[in-house]
Amino acid sequence: MLTRGSTEKTGRAAAKLAAIALFAVAVCAAGSSARGADGVRFSPGTSGLTIAPVIIQKELGRFLWLPDTRVGQFIVGNRGATPVVVSIKIMGLAHDEDGSIDVLPCLPEVAAALVLSPSAPVIIAPGSSAAVRVSLDRAYANRRDRSGLCAALIVSGAPARDRLAATGVHIGNTITLPVMVGLPGRGQARLAVVDVCAEGARDGEDRPALTVRVANEGGAYARFDGRVLIAAADGSFAMEARITPALVLPGCVRACVVEMAGAELLPGAYRATVQLRVDGKAVGDAQFILQVGPEITTSFPGRP
Repeated sequence: MLTRGSTEKTGRAAAKLAAIALFAVAVCAAGSSARGADGVRFSPGTSGLTIAPVIIQKELGRFLWLPDTRVGQFIVGNRGATPVVVSIKIMGLAHDEDGSIDVLPCLPEVAAALVLSPSAPVIIAPGSSAAVRVSLDRAYANRRDRSGLCAALIVSGAPARDRLAATGVHIGNTITLPVMVGLPGRGQARLAVVDVCAEGARDGEDRPALTVRVANEGGAYARFDGRVLIAAADGSFAMEARITPALVLPGCVRACVVEMAGAELLPGAYRATVQLRVDGKAVGDAQFILQVGPEITTSFPGRP
């Protein structure tokens, strides 16, 4: 019981605070780190490693005909009592349908495209910090077949060697820092409604729900929201349900649960339309049939 629609529209994915918040919550559960009251992510081991900000999201601009390559920077701090050696590894970034982060092997071109300064391991004294600048390789930024880049920076800290001899213990800590970059003029939002599945009443809820699975078939991250419009067989309006904002990475799928609140649907067949927006701009729709009876089912138009 599937419905699929694929739409393409060129647009610029602007940085949204809500998207950062939604994404950062999922990231915190992915690595061996926690987030303090001051918004700084820290590793709770002996090294006292900290990172700020907790996520880097940047839409690059353009100066004349040249794209900007300055992505941003992050601060690595040492709240521990001993010096730490900090090293950084570039990895791939993905997520599951619920938005939980997954760190994957990185494509060589992505690892080469992100430029870190300094790139070599850095020793940070107790109570001190160091800034790491992140930029995009200009050759990658100039490629017309690329619209963005997503990666995970694995920041690791371990006691300096002179301290290891004294303690005889080596405890390392790591923090995952997501980096999402959009290139100017090429932030194509290519989203597809993979399918829409009906669920029964959820725990503590009287109303059934729809699960809308949205795939990102483009090359840049996208923040989307939308709505589901349900019409009776004669075309009259029956119900509208909202799709709450979510962020989806390239090559990934997000599952959005849509609560069917409002007027109760009487038994019968309905035509439903999923309308998606990226940063407030419509990117098309997909239609499916909603059959309401003892159970609610969904299907392609024209299919049983």
